[in-house]
Amino acid sequence: MNELKIIGRGACGTVWASETGPAYKREDGNPARSLTNDFMMHQRVLQSQRMLTNSIPSTQLAIQIPSCHNFIKPEDEEWWFQYHDIFPQGHTPCNMIESQRIPAFEESTRTLLIQKFCPEEIKQVIMDSEPDRDCLIRPYLGRRRTHTPSSQSSSRFRAFSLRNYPLHEDQMEELGISTDDIQHYARIMADALAMMHWVARIDASDVEFVLAPPNHNDHRIENLLGDHAMWLLDFDVCRDMSMDINGVEQAVKAFWRNDPFYPRPGKALWKIFREQYLSTSKDCVNLCRSEEKARLDSLPILFIELVEAQGTQ
Repeated sequence: MNELKIIGRGACGTVWASETGPAYKREDGNPARSLTNDFMMHQRVLQSQRMLTNSIPSTQLAIQIPSCHNFIKPEDEEWWFQYHDIFPQGHTPCNMIESQRIPAFEESTRTLLIQKFCPEEIKQVIMDSEPDRDCLIRPYLGRRRTHTPSSQSSSRFRAFSLRNYPLHEDQMEELGISTDDIQHYARIMADALAMMHWVARIDASDVEFVLAPPNHNDHRIENLLGDHAMWLLDFDVCRDMSMDINGVEQAVKAFWRNDPFYPRPGKALWKIFREQYLSTSKDCVNLCRSEEKARLDSLPILFIELVEAQGTQ
Protein backbone atom coordinates (compact mmCIF):
# COMPACT_ATOMS: atom_id res chain seq x y z
CA MET A 1 0.00 0.00 0.00
CA ASN A 2 1.30 3.47 -0.93
CA GLU A 3 2.12 6.06 1.72
CA LEU A 4 -0.87 8.20 2.56
CA LYS A 5 -1.29 11.97 2.60
CA ILE A 6 -3.75 14.19 4.46
CA ILE A 7 -6.80 14.97 2.30
CA GLY A 8 -8.95 16.53 5.02
CA ARG A 9 -9.00 17.77 8.57
CA GLY A 10 -11.92 18.18 10.97
CA ALA A 11 -12.86 18.35 14.64
CA CYS A 12 -12.70 14.57 15.01
CA GLY A 13 -9.29 14.19 13.39
CA THR A 14 -7.42 13.95 10.12
CA VAL A 15 -8.39 12.07 6.95
CA TRP A 16 -5.71 10.28 4.95
CA ALA A 17 -5.65 8.57 1.54
CA SER A 18 -3.45 7.77 -1.43
CA GLU A 19 -4.42 8.37 -5.06
CA THR A 20 -6.24 5.04 -5.08
CA GLY A 21 -7.74 2.87 -2.38
CA PRO A 22 -9.64 3.66 0.82
CA ALA A 23 -9.60 6.67 3.12
CA TYR A 24 -8.56 6.52 6.78
CA LYS A 25 -10.01 8.85 9.38
CA ARG A 26 -7.75 9.07 12.43
CA GLU A 27 -9.06 9.99 15.89
CA ASP A 28 -6.35 12.58 16.52
CA GLY A 29 -8.48 15.71 16.88
CA ASN A 30 -10.84 16.99 19.56
CA PRO A 31 -10.96 14.39 22.39
CA ALA A 32 -14.65 15.20 22.88
CA ARG A 33 -15.43 13.81 19.40
CA SER A 34 -15.79 10.04 19.01
CA LEU A 35 -14.86 7.92 16.02
CA THR A 36 -16.58 4.98 17.70
CA ASN A 37 -19.86 6.85 17.50
CA ASP A 38 -19.05 7.97 13.96
CA PHE A 39 -18.55 4.36 12.86
CA MET A 40 -21.72 3.06 14.53
CA MET A 41 -23.89 5.86 13.18
CA HIS A 42 -22.36 5.54 9.71
CA GLN A 43 -23.22 1.84 9.65
CA ARG A 44 -26.74 2.59 10.84
CA VAL A 45 -27.30 5.14 8.08
CA LEU A 46 -26.02 2.73 5.42
CA GLN A 47 -28.32 0.01 6.74
CA SER A 48 -31.26 2.43 6.78
CA GLN A 49 -30.63 3.43 3.18
CA ARG A 50 -30.67 -0.23 2.11
CA MET A 51 -33.78 -0.94 4.17
CA LEU A 52 -35.74 1.94 2.68
CA THR A 53 -34.80 1.30 -0.96
CA ASN A 54 -35.34 -2.47 -0.66
CA SER A 55 -38.69 -2.16 1.12
CA ILE A 56 -40.11 0.61 -1.06
CA PRO A 57 -38.53 0.35 -4.54
CA SER A 58 -40.31 3.53 -5.65
CA THR A 59 -38.23 5.45 -3.09
CA GLN A 60 -34.99 5.97 -4.97
CA LEU A 61 -32.62 7.87 -2.71
CA ALA A 62 -30.10 9.78 -4.80
CA ILE A 63 -27.78 10.47 -1.87
CA GLN A 64 -24.47 8.60 -1.95
CA ILE A 65 -22.87 7.42 1.27
CA PRO A 66 -19.28 6.14 1.40
CA SER A 67 -18.90 2.45 2.16
CA CYS A 68 -17.62 1.98 5.71
CA HIS A 69 -15.22 -0.97 5.88
CA ASN A 70 -13.48 -1.34 9.23
CA PHE A 71 -12.93 0.16 12.66
CA ILE A 72 -9.26 -0.15 13.55
CA LYS A 73 -8.12 0.15 17.18
CA PRO A 74 -4.65 0.94 18.57
CA GLU A 75 -4.45 -2.58 19.98
CA ASP A 76 -5.03 -4.22 16.57
CA GLU A 77 -1.35 -5.13 16.51
CA GLU A 78 -1.45 -7.30 13.42
CA TRP A 79 -2.95 -4.49 11.31
CA TRP A 80 -0.54 -1.86 12.58
CA PHE A 81 2.45 -4.17 12.13
CA GLN A 82 1.49 -4.65 8.49
CA TYR A 83 0.41 -1.11 7.61
CA HIS A 84 1.94 1.32 10.11
CA ASP A 85 4.45 2.59 7.56
CA ILE A 86 1.71 3.96 5.29
CA PHE A 87 1.61 6.94 7.68
CA PRO A 88 4.55 9.35 7.97
CA GLN A 89 6.98 8.77 10.82
CA GLY A 90 5.74 9.97 14.19
CA HIS A 91 2.09 8.99 13.71
CA THR A 92 1.26 6.47 16.42
CA PRO A 93 -1.61 3.93 16.39
CA CYS A 94 -5.02 5.33 17.31
CA ASN A 95 -8.70 4.66 16.66
CA MET A 96 -9.32 4.84 12.94
CA ILE A 97 -12.10 4.26 10.40
CA GLU A 98 -11.31 2.71 7.03
CA SER A 99 -13.91 3.76 4.46
CA GLN A 100 -14.42 4.47 0.80
CA ARG A 101 -12.68 7.62 -0.40
CA ILE A 102 -14.98 10.24 -1.90
CA PRO A 103 -13.37 11.14 -5.23
CA ALA A 104 -12.22 14.72 -5.80
CA PHE A 105 -13.33 16.92 -8.68
CA GLU A 106 -11.14 17.02 -11.76
CA GLU A 107 -9.03 19.94 -12.94
CA SER A 108 -11.76 21.46 -15.13
CA THR A 109 -14.04 21.96 -12.12
CA ARG A 110 -11.22 23.30 -9.97
CA THR A 111 -10.27 25.76 -12.71
CA LEU A 112 -13.88 26.94 -13.02
CA LEU A 113 -14.14 27.71 -9.30
CA ILE A 114 -10.74 29.39 -9.18
CA GLN A 115 -11.37 31.59 -12.20
CA LYS A 116 -14.81 32.60 -10.96
CA PHE A 117 -14.33 33.06 -7.22
CA CYS A 118 -10.67 33.10 -6.23
CA PRO A 119 -8.99 36.48 -5.52
CA GLU A 120 -6.93 37.43 -8.57
CA GLU A 121 -3.60 37.71 -6.77
CA ILE A 122 -3.67 34.11 -5.46
CA LYS A 123 -5.23 32.31 -8.44
CA GLN A 124 -1.96 30.80 -9.64
CA VAL A 125 -1.01 29.78 -6.10
CA ILE A 126 -4.27 27.84 -5.74
CA MET A 127 -3.93 26.34 -9.24
CA ASP A 128 -0.49 24.98 -8.28
CA SER A 129 -1.45 23.94 -4.74
CA GLU A 130 -1.28 20.20 -4.07
CA PRO A 131 -3.82 20.27 -1.18
CA ASP A 132 -6.34 22.11 -3.38
CA ARG A 133 -6.43 19.15 -5.75
CA ASP A 134 -8.55 17.41 -3.09
CA CYS A 135 -11.58 19.44 -4.16
CA LEU A 136 -15.00 18.72 -2.70
CA ILE A 137 -17.87 21.23 -2.68
CA ARG A 138 -20.20 22.00 0.22
CA PRO A 139 -23.60 23.00 -1.23
CA TYR A 140 -24.90 25.80 1.01
CA LEU A 141 -28.54 26.01 -0.02
CA GLY A 142 -29.38 27.82 3.20
CA ARG A 143 -27.15 30.84 2.70
CA ARG A 144 -26.50 33.52 0.12
CA ARG A 145 -23.39 35.66 0.29
CA THR A 146 -24.07 39.09 1.71
CA HIS A 147 -21.04 40.86 0.22
CA THR A 148 -20.66 42.50 -3.16
CA PRO A 149 -17.72 41.83 -5.48
CA SER A 150 -16.09 45.10 -4.40
CA SER A 151 -16.15 44.03 -0.77
CA GLN A 152 -13.89 41.07 -1.52
CA SER A 153 -10.94 43.35 -0.87
CA SER A 154 -11.51 42.81 2.85
CA SER A 155 -9.21 40.30 4.51
CA ARG A 156 -12.14 38.01 5.30
CA PHE A 157 -12.31 36.92 1.66
CA ARG A 158 -8.59 36.55 1.02
CA ALA A 159 -8.47 32.98 2.28
CA PHE A 160 -9.43 30.49 -0.42
CA SER A 161 -9.38 26.71 -0.40
CA LEU A 162 -10.94 24.10 -2.65
CA ARG A 163 -11.05 21.54 0.16
CA ASN A 164 -14.71 21.51 1.18
CA TYR A 165 -15.31 24.67 -0.82
CA PRO A 166 -18.53 26.39 0.37
CA LEU A 167 -20.69 27.06 -2.69
CA HIS A 168 -23.62 29.30 -1.73
CA GLU A 169 -26.95 29.41 -3.52
CA ASP A 170 -26.17 32.73 -5.23
CA GLN A 171 -22.82 31.36 -6.43
CA MET A 172 -24.62 28.40 -8.02
CA GLU A 173 -26.82 30.88 -9.86
CA GLU A 174 -23.78 32.95 -10.86
CA LEU A 175 -22.13 29.85 -12.33
CA GLY A 176 -25.25 29.15 -14.38
CA ILE A 177 -26.37 26.02 -12.54
CA SER A 178 -30.03 25.63 -13.45
CA THR A 179 -32.92 26.14 -11.06
CA ASP A 180 -33.91 22.51 -11.72
CA ASP A 181 -30.51 21.26 -10.54
CA ILE A 182 -30.54 23.47 -7.44
CA GLN A 183 -34.01 22.18 -6.60
CA HIS A 184 -32.73 18.65 -7.17
CA TYR A 185 -29.99 19.25 -4.60
CA ALA A 186 -32.68 20.35 -2.13
CA ARG A 187 -34.74 17.21 -2.74
CA ILE A 188 -31.72 14.94 -2.24
CA MET A 189 -30.98 16.62 1.10
CA ALA A 190 -34.62 16.31 2.14
CA ASP A 191 -34.65 12.59 1.31
CA ALA A 192 -31.47 12.01 3.29
CA LEU A 193 -32.69 13.93 6.33
CA ALA A 194 -36.03 12.11 6.36
CA MET A 195 -34.25 8.76 6.12
CA MET A 196 -31.93 9.64 9.01
CA HIS A 197 -34.81 10.82 11.19
CA TRP A 198 -37.40 8.09 10.62
CA VAL A 199 -35.43 4.99 9.58
CA ALA A 200 -32.01 5.43 11.21
CA ARG A 201 -33.71 7.37 14.03
CA ILE A 202 -30.85 9.76 14.61
CA ASP A 203 -30.90 13.55 14.88
CA ALA A 204 -28.48 14.10 11.96
CA SER A 205 -26.45 16.50 14.08
CA ASP A 206 -23.48 18.04 12.25
CA VAL A 207 -23.63 15.72 9.24
CA GLU A 208 -22.05 17.05 6.08
CA PHE A 209 -23.19 17.09 2.47
CA VAL A 210 -20.67 17.46 -0.34
CA LEU A 211 -20.82 17.47 -4.11
CA ALA A 212 -18.20 15.20 -5.67
CA PRO A 213 -17.84 12.81 -8.62
CA PRO A 214 -20.31 9.91 -8.43
CA ASN A 215 -19.74 6.47 -6.99
CA HIS A 216 -21.54 4.82 -9.90
CA ASN A 217 -23.72 5.76 -12.85
CA ASP A 218 -26.98 5.95 -10.90
CA HIS A 219 -28.25 9.38 -9.84
CA ARG A 220 -25.42 11.34 -11.41
CA ILE A 221 -25.94 15.05 -12.01
CA GLU A 222 -24.46 16.72 -15.10
CA ASN A 223 -23.94 20.47 -15.24
CA LEU A 224 -21.12 23.03 -15.28
CA LEU A 225 -19.46 21.30 -12.33
CA GLY A 226 -19.06 18.13 -14.40
CA ASP A 227 -20.50 14.72 -13.54
CA HIS A 228 -21.18 14.61 -9.83
CA ALA A 229 -23.46 13.39 -7.07
CA MET A 230 -24.34 14.49 -3.56
CA TRP A 231 -22.59 12.60 -0.76
CA LEU A 232 -23.45 12.34 2.94
CA LEU A 233 -20.71 11.91 5.56
CA ASP A 234 -19.45 12.68 9.08
CA PHE A 235 -21.74 11.14 11.69
CA ASP A 236 -19.63 11.49 14.84
CA VAL A 237 -21.94 14.05 16.52
CA CYS A 238 -25.19 12.24 15.64
CA ARG A 239 -27.25 10.96 18.55
CA ASP A 240 -30.19 8.61 18.97
CA MET A 241 -33.52 10.35 18.41
CA SER A 242 -36.54 9.30 20.44
CA MET A 243 -39.74 8.90 18.44
CA ASP A 244 -41.69 11.58 20.30
CA ILE A 245 -41.83 15.35 20.70
CA ASN A 246 -38.55 15.37 22.63
CA GLY A 247 -36.79 13.67 19.74
CA VAL A 248 -38.32 16.08 17.25
CA GLU A 249 -37.16 19.07 19.28
CA GLN A 250 -33.67 17.54 19.40
CA ALA A 251 -33.70 17.18 15.60
CA VAL A 252 -34.85 20.79 15.18
CA LYS A 253 -31.89 21.99 17.26
CA ALA A 254 -29.56 19.88 15.11
CA PHE A 255 -31.07 21.38 11.94
CA TRP A 256 -30.31 24.93 13.02
CA ARG A 257 -26.89 24.17 14.52
CA ASN A 258 -25.56 22.56 11.36
CA ASP A 259 -23.76 24.37 8.56
CA PRO A 260 -26.27 26.04 6.19
CA PHE A 261 -26.75 23.09 3.87
CA TYR A 262 -30.54 22.96 4.12
CA PRO A 263 -32.82 25.59 2.56
CA ARG A 264 -34.32 28.02 5.05
CA PRO A 265 -38.01 28.70 5.78
CA GLY A 266 -39.39 31.64 3.87
CA LYS A 267 -37.04 31.13 0.92
CA ALA A 268 -38.03 29.83 -2.50
CA LEU A 269 -36.20 26.51 -2.05
CA TRP A 270 -37.89 25.80 1.27
CA LYS A 271 -41.17 24.75 -0.35
CA ILE A 272 -39.31 22.19 -2.48
CA PHE A 273 -37.39 20.86 0.53
CA ARG A 274 -40.50 20.80 2.73
CA GLU A 275 -42.64 18.83 0.28
CA GLN A 276 -39.90 16.29 -0.41
CA TYR A 277 -39.09 15.81 3.27
CA LEU A 278 -42.74 15.13 4.14
CA SER A 279 -43.22 12.78 1.17
CA THR A 280 -40.15 10.68 1.98
CA SER A 281 -40.92 10.77 5.71
CA LYS A 282 -44.29 9.22 4.93
CA ASP A 283 -42.55 6.36 3.11
CA CYS A 284 -40.20 5.92 6.07
CA VAL A 285 -42.98 5.85 8.65
CA ASN A 286 -44.90 3.34 6.51
CA LEU A 287 -42.12 0.83 7.23
CA CYS A 288 -43.23 0.73 10.88
CA ARG A 289 -45.72 -1.65 12.43
CA SER A 290 -49.28 -0.33 12.35
CA GLU A 291 -49.46 0.53 16.04
CA GLU A 292 -46.17 2.45 15.89
CA LYS A 293 -47.06 4.08 12.59
CA ALA A 294 -50.13 5.69 14.14
CA ARG A 295 -47.92 7.22 16.82
CA LEU A 296 -45.30 8.52 14.39
CA ASP A 297 -47.53 9.85 11.61
CA SER A 298 -47.70 13.37 13.02
CA LEU A 299 -44.00 13.77 13.90
CA PRO A 300 -42.55 14.74 10.47
CA ILE A 301 -44.96 17.66 10.05
CA LEU A 302 -44.25 18.66 13.65
CA PHE A 303 -40.54 18.79 12.79
CA ILE A 304 -41.24 21.02 9.79
CA GLU A 305 -43.54 23.31 11.77
CA LEU A 306 -41.01 23.75 14.57
CA VAL A 307 -38.24 24.51 12.07
CA GLU A 308 -40.51 27.09 10.43
CA ALA A 309 -41.42 28.61 13.79
CA GLN A 310 -37.76 29.11 14.67
CA GLY A 311 -37.02 30.43 11.21
CA THR A 312 -39.47 33.29 11.63
CA GLN A 313 -38.25 34.38 15.06
